[in-house]
Amino acid sequence: MSRYRTSILAGLAGVALTIGLMAGTANNAAAEDNYEWPQFFNVITPIVGTANHSLAVAWTGEFTAQTGSRARVLPAPNGFSRAAWLNQDEGRIVLVQASDYFDQMDAADGYATRDAGPTDTRMINMNQVTGWGYMVRGDSAIESFNDIGPGTRVSYSPSSSFLISGVQALLAYRDLTPEDVTLVEVGNYGANTAVIPEGRADVTFTSPTSGPSYEAEAGPNSIRWLPLPREEEDPEAFARYRAQHPGYVAMEVESGVTTSHGLYMDHAFQANHVRADEDPEFVYQLLKWMDEQHDSFKEDFTHAHMMSIDNLVAFLDNGALQPLHEGAIRYLEEIGRWTEAHQTRQDQLVEMAQAQEAGYRAAIEAAEAEGIAIEPDNQAWIDFWRTYRAENGLPENFGQAVLALN
Repeated sequence: MSRYRTSILAGLAGVALTIGLMAGTANNAAAEDNYEWPQFFNVITPIVGTANHSLAVAWTGEFTAQTGSRARVLPAPNGFSRAAWLNQDEGRIVLVQASDYFDQMDAADGYATRDAGPTDTRMINMNQVTGWGYMVRGDSAIESFNDIGPGTRVSYSPSSSFLISGVQALLAYRDLTPEDVTLVEVGNYGANTAVIPEGRADVTFTSPTSGPSYEAEAGPNSIRWLPLPREEEDPEAFARYRAQHPGYVAMEVESGVTTSHGLYMDHAFQANHVRADEDPEFVYQLLKWMDEQHDSFKEDFTHAHMMSIDNLVAFLDNGALQPLHEGAIRYLEEIGRWTEAHQTRQDQLVEMAQAQEAGYRAAIEAAEAEGIAIEPDNQAWIDFWRTYRAENGLPENFGQAVLALN
């Protein structure tokens, strides 16, 4: 490109030529496979500054450069919006972790709407295996869960159900109620972390891989993390905790801010989902591209190396918590990574998801016939849905029902 530096216009022409050649090569390869990528599609992510937003920017940028198909990243303000936007056709792909999925299938909190509630969505790939835990300021006197008690100031963000359940799980472990502590309400995910270095809260539930956590660690007081107590330390307390947090796997932290490394902490397998009726060929081709081209973008973001087939298969081998899309299954079969055990689990998960979605749609119809508004702050609707589930054989807690599968 140095021979073009004599002219800005010539330089721009050189860049355009290079991109054109890259797109042309990729499109020729696609043509050989008899597949034509869509002209564009949206990928719905958490807000700017989160690890999953940055990861989406990394892979979609490379995807667009190689294929000419425009993949646009669309950040949503919270998990409830992400679910609704997928159902409203604002995007074809959405970031979901197991705890989000379980809360959506329960129509918990802000998911109790017509568009955000139980929906049969399917995984297509694994984004990250992300630690989640409890952060305090570096100079805090709080050393463990046992130091949480009456008067502790706990950051509380109602913007996403998994942040709400993070607080509920911590309080459940200590056998406390929200009235026993001081809830410091904040408006979004970034503020949920920022209140710790600012000194406005004592503890928060967040992830060591997120941008706000790096910022907090770099502050003058830095940060610390509370290790998750092992089950054998207090089985009853841990059971109360896990009842609030069924979508996580406990293990030692390897990625994220250095203050978290080596600590025992819950982890979420965070994945991209599509609707069950998404085009199987699109899903197959996209997962194939993500696998075959992983080396082209895995250095573009700190945690992009985790977006691998190996992590997807590890999730399946350890008991998948969400069903896979048929296009993704086709690719795994093609490369010899899909097993009979995976299929057995898949069939169970699909049956549960379809029954839950059908039940929710029927409950909405029945509730509206009685003049009940489908709104998350309408207690009449919340009670109606709870009763409908009990009377029609739907699980009281979808996450617990998934964990109970053989």
